[in-house]
Amino acid sequence: MDTVEIASGRFVLRPCRDVDADWVYRACQDPAIQRWTRVPTPYRLDDAVGYVTEHVSQSWASGRAAPFGVFDALSGEGLGTVGLVSMDLPEGLAEVGYWVAPWARRRGVATVATLAVARWAFGELGVKRLTWLAEVGNTGSRAVAEHAGFTVEGVLRDRIRTRDGSRADAWIGSLLPSDLKS
Repeated sequence: MDTVEIASGRFVLRPCRDVDADWVYRACQDPAIQRWTRVPTPYRLDDAVGYVTEHVSQSWASGRAAPFGVFDALSGEGLGTVGLVSMDLPEGLAEVGYWVAPWARRRGVATVATLAVARWAFGELGVKRLTWLAEVGNTGSRAVAEHAGFTVEGVLRDRIRTRDGSRADAWIGSLLPSDLKS
């Protein structure tokens, strides 16, 4: 699948590049990102380099995922990531995931970026149902999903593997094309 760039008001979404490894590394030192996402712990510079040089391009090339970095449209500053973390396009299904750097929180980054990716997925990829999952207790992620219009449908028991190898319950929500406001 070809990569794309999405302009969304104050933000630009594009696949991360080699030059983005430093800010991705700095962001992923955040305890909340390490607690609630699947980034390695401890998060090393090599992890960030591998993410921007290998994971991003392999995800797009395989057509199984579409990760974007989120950047300030004026300054170019890296603010977070958002993307389709899994896709089953023949079935019209995709799952969204996101995190925001500590220095960019409370600015609407995740909500605006999630909506931009949703519009792109519905319009360009033909996705019919976008799913969001988060470990029960991740209230920040849930607030973003709800602000973006996702309907929280319930709890999936033992859905997420935790850092210690145990399993935890997950909230699940969905967004349909008809849920988007114009």
